[in-house]
Amino acid sequence: MPGMNKIRMALDLYQLKTFFTVAQTLNYTEASKKLYVTQSAVSHSVAKLSKSVKDDLFRKTGNKPVLTETGRILYKTCETVFYELEKAEELMAAAKNRNAGIIKLGATVEFGTTLLVKYLKGFIKKNPGIHIDFQFRHELLKPLLNDEVDIIIDCRDHKAEGLEKIPLFREEYAVIASQEYVKRNRIKVPADLSRCNTLSLDKDGQWWDNFRNAVARAERPEFRNITEINHIRGIINAAIEGLGAGFVPRYCVLKELRAGTLVDVFPRLKLVEDNFYICQKTGKAGLARHRSLIEYLKNLKATQLDRV
Repeated sequence: MPGMNKIRMALDLYQLKTFFTVAQTLNYTEASKKLYVTQSAVSHSVAKLSKSVKDDLFRKTGNKPVLTETGRILYKTCETVFYELEKAEELMAAAKNRNAGIIKLGATVEFGTTLLVKYLKGFIKKNPGIHIDFQFRHELLKPLLNDEVDIIIDCRDHKAEGLEKIPLFREEYAVIASQEYVKRNRIKVPADLSRCNTLSLDKDGQWWDNFRNAVARAERPEFRNITEINHIRGIINAAIEGLGAGFVPRYCVLKELRAGTLVDVFPRLKLVEDNFYICQKTGKAGLARHRSLIEYLKNLKATQLDRV
C-alpha cells in the first residue's frame, strides 16, 4: 500500500486530463486543439504521466496511438473521476442557484433540423439554466464516445461498452413522388417502380431495403435506374421536381403531403420501421440536467411528430 500512495501523490490532474483527451481522440493533434495547447505540450504531459505510473500508456500502431493495458485501466478510472467531478460542479452550481450547465446534443441531420429544435423549444423555455448546443451529423457514435457530444438521438442500434440506450419511437417511412410523376409513370403497385427513376442515399439502393423487405419477393421492383442523392432534403426536392420516386422518413414530408406537392405512393403498404434511440455514456447518466432532458425527450412519440 505505501507504493500505491506514492503513485497517487505523483498523479497530476492536468496530466490526467491531457491523457484522457488523447485517449478519447487517439490523436495528439486533435487533443491539442481540444485543450487549446500545443501538440508538444500534450506529448510532454503524457510522457510525464507515463513516467509517474512507471509504464507506457500508449503504443504506436502506424501513426496512431493505441492504449496499452495500463492505459486502458487509467482511462476507465479517468472516465469515472472526470464524470464525477462534472456531477459535483452541477451540484455546487445548483446550491448557489447558478446555471445547471451545458448539454451538447447530437442528432441525425434531417430529424434534428426538421423536428428536434422545434420540439425542444418548450424544454428550453422551462429550463433557462440548462444551455443546449446542437450538432447534427450523419455519424454520431464516435462523437459521443469522444465526449464531443453528451447525448445523441439516432436511428442506429449502437452497441458499445459503457453506453446507456433508451428507446424513443419507431420511425415510419413513405415512398414519395409528385402527383404528375405517379400519373405519367402509371405507378399503382410496387413492381411499377422498376420502370421509374429511383432516388436513393446510395448508388446500390440499399437505402430502400425497408421498402423492399415489406414487399413480397415476387412483387419487388428491380431498381434499374438509381440517382444517388446523399441528403434526405435533396431526395425530397428532387421528387417534388418530378425527377423520380424517393424513400424517406415520413416526418420529413408531412408538410408536402398535406400541401399535395408530394403524394404517399403506397399509403396502405406496411413498411418496415426503424427505432430511434437516446444514447449517452453511463457515467453521465447521473447528471440532473441529462435526466431532465431525457425525460422531456421520452414524451416525443411517433404519433406526435405531425403536431410538432
